[in-house]
Amino acid sequence: MYKIIFIFIFLILGGCLNIPLIKKNTTIIHEKKINKNVYNIPMNGMIFVKGNETIYSIANKYKVIPKDIINDNNLIKPYKLKNKQILFLRSDNIYIVKENDTLNSLSIQFAVNKPDIITVNKLRKPYKLIAGNKIKIPRKKNYSIIDEILKKNDHKSAKVNNNTVLLQSNRSSGAPKFIWPVKGEVTKNFGAFGLGLHYDGIDISTKSTIPIYASLSGKVVFVGSQIQKFGNLVLVKHSNGWLTAYSKLGSFNVKEGDDILKGHTIAYSSENNKSFHFQIRYKRNPVDPLKYLR
Repeated sequence: MYKIIFIFIFLILGGCLNIPLIKKNTTIIHEKKINKNVYNIPMNGMIFVKGNETIYSIANKYKVIPKDIINDNNLIKPYKLKNKQILFLRSDNIYIVKENDTLNSLSIQFAVNKPDIITVNKLRKPYKLIAGNKIKIPRKKNYSIIDEILKKNDHKSAKVNNNTVLLQSNRSSGAPKFIWPVKGEVTKNFGAFGLGLHYDGIDISTKSTIPIYASLSGKVVFVGSQIQKFGNLVLVKHSNGWLTAYSKLGSFNVKEGDDILKGHTIAYSSENNKSFHFQIRYKRNPVDPLKYLR
């Protein structure tokens, strides 16, 4: 009896699995395997259809949305694919240009340097972007893009009663007393990492939908989600050249122009992110928050 049951289960499982066999010494150019069933999308976003693959098997294989494959490749029903057919797959670093997109707007949206967009896509002057074209978004992020937001939102320094200690020649002793925006473990530290990269803030682990507090009294100068890297973002400007940035948030609890006090709930943590990003800047330069938080 047990033997029959075992054979029955084996046949069912065997019929459900459709994992391609890879011979030894075979080089895969367009598919870098990261685990048993999931593959990375290549840098150029292009893959070759193999054998009897379908829209849905490819979507599952690369963890993409079937509708995106259909729309991006102008496929029509019944969506039958051919062996060795080339398909474009969306990835985090591939972007489809929209009407009115410019290098400046994409630089801000994705928090990357404009020259890097030009270089990675081998663009030529006058650098005009055409709607519908696909371009690569550089992986190297430029967190100082916050400065561009501040230029667009040219508010004066906050003038609120916040008991901030006026800065003296010695910054370390005269800096404001920032409080932690949320209690949690620091999962990523400020400073250099990798080859020539720099992390301009810290990541703090959070639970879902808990309050995020203003680290210092000031004026809210930006509330929005235009920058993909930051997600939902709040910028608070303080006296004497200080600024704090709170990103990867959930719902907002403030609006632009609000005067807020230290400890005020500015937003709630995201349901989708297990941590949020926090920065302290002095005269536009990022500083290590851990040296200023109390």
